[in-house]
Amino acid sequence: MTNKIILAGVILLSLTFSLMFSSCSSDEKTIGLKEKLQHDDFFYSVLDVETATMIEGKQAMGTFYIVKFKVQNDAKRVTHEWKNNVAYITDGKGREFENNNDLQKLLNSAQPFGYKDTYNTNAGTSETTLFIFDVPNDVKEPFLRYRGEYLMGDMFDGNQFKNTKVKLF
Repeated sequence: MTNKIILAGVILLSLTFSLMFSSCSSDEKTIGLKEKLQHDDFFYSVLDVETATMIEGKQAMGTFYIVKFKVQNDAKRVTHEWKNNVAYITDGKGREFENNNDLQKLLNSAQPFGYKDTYNTNAGTSETTLFIFDVPNDVKEPFLRYRGEYLMGDMFDGNQFKNTKVKLF
């Protein structure tokens, strides 16, 4: 009898771990502008994207992608802390392009949009910022992707925030 209980416990534990790990990774998907992506109780979205070859006298090596980014905190009590490296651009070749903080600060000094080094979005509120990426001209189909810590709510949606890309073209 004891062996059957132990065996049942091992099987149940094995099934639990299998379910947890399979829910931690979802298939990659693509969304568009203004579509929300859930990360636990927080929703990320790209509200707009513009391109430019020059920002405040600084010439792009390729093309500047100016991305208006929004974080909506639907938590009841928790503040969501995030930084300007929460998003990056990728291309079909697997290259990654990071936000340029110096250009962000420069643009904010000329056209204030509320730049911060660290954002603390309170429960029930939202914040926006502008990210600036210098993307080579040979990139025809750039996608914005998100990074961040794995949070409890991500287990239930297959960790979709890391497996979703936003179409910027």
